[in-house]
Amino acid sequence: MKKKKRITFSGNFLTKDNSALSQAEFEKKFKEKEETEIVGDIIHTYSIEFHDTYMLINFSDGSTFPRNPNVFNTNKNKYEPNPRSTNQIEPKDYFALIDFQTCFLWLSNSKKRNLIIDFIRSKFKKSQFVIKDVFDEKEFIKNIKRLDDLRISSTPDIFSQTDTLTEALADEIHQYGATEAVLHLKYQDKWVGNSLTEKIKSLFQNKNNYKGLMISGKDEKNNGLIFNLNIFSKKIDFKSNIDDNEMFSSDEVFKILMQKIEDEKI
Repeated sequence: MKKKKRITFSGNFLTKDNSALSQAEFEKKFKEKEETEIVGDIIHTYSIEFHDTYMLINFSDGSTFPRNPNVFNTNKNKYEPNPRSTNQIEPKDYFALIDFQTCFLWLSNSKKRNLIIDFIRSKFKKSQFVIKDVFDEKEFIKNIKRLDDLRISSTPDIFSQTDTLTEALADEIHQYGATEAVLHLKYQDKWVGNSLTEKIKSLFQNKNNYKGLMISGKDEKNNGLIFNLNIFSKKIDFKSNIDDNEMFSSDEVFKILMQKIEDEKI
């Protein structure tokens, strides 16, 4: 019977130049399937694959030093010379997945977030990538201090029924005959006072009437945060098979992760 081990992915919202990520653009930039970066004694390797609407990245890092000259043999219960030479490393594997449908980045180790973002930025020299934490309603209200973006999608009649817009403005939109309307408001470092806070609370109260609701902004430390009605979790964890060296199979990990993500979209 194969051994299994639990792996946990944390999710963050990722944008490029304040816009959604383009899969076609990423596929054009990431033509090489295998890449290696050497910075001093540190080695970074990346294995890249595109599958449906996903970008799969199996990456690793390691360094030649520090290197203990000895290893402990548990069978012999004693120290022995380290067989690893000074030009070899023992890389640690990590996994990253970008979902282009939701602009979500999933990472198996959140401490490696800057590493993977820097790798992505290296392909887009003149672009700005922003990564934001996803919050639930209570956390969002508690932490939001400045507003960047607000987007609501719904059938036109719902805008007036929920007091999202005045009845007159909602009627104007309704005259275009669209089956779905999107209200998109952008802000320039807008402070969230009592009035806006109450408005956001009202949107949350009516969230089940909307087809989509996304609000993004910053907390008091200027960290990005986001509420997205169509994203249901910030963490996904599951068990996956490991080999005799207790290493995961990237194919199996990504297969399970993609299925978990698809299940949440249903």
